[in-house]
Amino acid sequence: MEEKLLALQAELKSYFDKAAEQQKKTGTVTEELTSQIAALQKQVDAMDAKLAQAALGAPEEKDNFEETMKNDESVRRLLKDKRGNAVINFTGKTARSLFERKTTITTGAIGFATTGVLPIGRMDGITSEPRQQLTIRDLLVASPTTFQVLDFVKVLAPMTIASPVAEASTKPENAATFTTVSERVKTIATWIPATRQVLDDFSELMTFIKTMMPYYVNLAEELQLLSGDGTGENLHGLIPQATAFQVALLSAANGWNKIDIIGRVIQQITAAKEMQPTFVVMHPNDWWDIRLTKDGFGRYILGDPQQGAFTNTGFGISIPTPNIFGLTVDATTNIAAGTFLVGSGNPIAAEIRDRMEMQIDISTEHADFFTKNLVAVRAEKRLALITRRPGSYVTGSFTSSPA
Repeated sequence: MEEKLLALQAELKSYFDKAAEQQKKTGTVTEELTSQIAALQKQVDAMDAKLAQAALGAPEEKDNFEETMKNDESVRRLLKDKRGNAVINFTGKTARSLFERKTTITTGAIGFATTGVLPIGRMDGITSEPRQQLTIRDLLVASPTTFQVLDFVKVLAPMTIASPVAEASTKPENAATFTTVSERVKTIATWIPATRQVLDDFSELMTFIKTMMPYYVNLAEELQLLSGDGTGENLHGLIPQATAFQVALLSAANGWNKIDIIGRVIQQITAAKEMQPTFVVMHPNDWWDIRLTKDGFGRYILGDPQQGAFTNTGFGISIPTPNIFGLTVDATTNIAAGTFLVGSGNPIAAEIRDRMEMQIDISTEHADFFTKNLVAVRAEKRLALITRRPGSYVTGSFTSSPA
């Protein structure tokens, strides 16, 4: 890049020399030469800024979302003809960086600036409503599928244990029975109408698509992964399939608290010979009740609040990774306060199968939208949750007490 910058600077110098000669001979510089100098100067400035950014060690922003959209043939056709449809696919992490409103987005909804005598400054971007971090998908393994329905075979009645046999004796016969379980791919979607004038204002529409609608599709996905009841078009979530916590494992005589409950749940899963648990999901209120638990001397059970253990990097800052009994703590408001789910992220226990990752569709071909200068913007994804070992998941209440 430095060599290219030097070449551009040399070329720019030659144009400046030509301009100086024209100025000396004719007293003016041609418009063509002036525009060439301006174009070269813009390239030099941009490359110089990138090199300076790299020298400071700052990460270069690589958000080519709007540029990609503008270069998309179907989007360009839609913007030119003001009708038809365009499809934009989101994959991987891009699909999860991310508004749903029940009214048409118009220029009035965007708002107008109030003019006056004094100049005003406007900060870039739009301040969104409060949003929680969506993390349940990250607890499980996800892989793609090309099928609408997924079956798997599981043992219904296991074989009995083998027995010692005397020499020359008949060996005992064994048997096992199997069954099949089926899960269907389900669609999670939302859409919103917008006026063509907003479509013309490309940057605002791109901000809307990128930061608003996908978030609410992913929020619905997280709720379904946790609590979907499996009826109709709902996913069969982990909590409805989980085994109930055995309250009898708690000791009324010895006393108990929320930390004891988590430990007893791990004991229950291990004793049932299920997959070793890797995470616990609970409401933030319950997590902070646990985190602030103290012993008889006023010391925090889970360690000094100033400890920097269990950290990772997210969004350029160091954030805590809660941990209890070796389980990753996922504190989310998408589970009811007082309720918990302990389970395994091993794909043998459960996994997500993605039939279609996040996709955005923009179209004028809906009802009377063409005559009203409206467009429909739709966000959707398709997936199935395959739970092979429901016994590896245990749910219950922190308010349970032993008999």
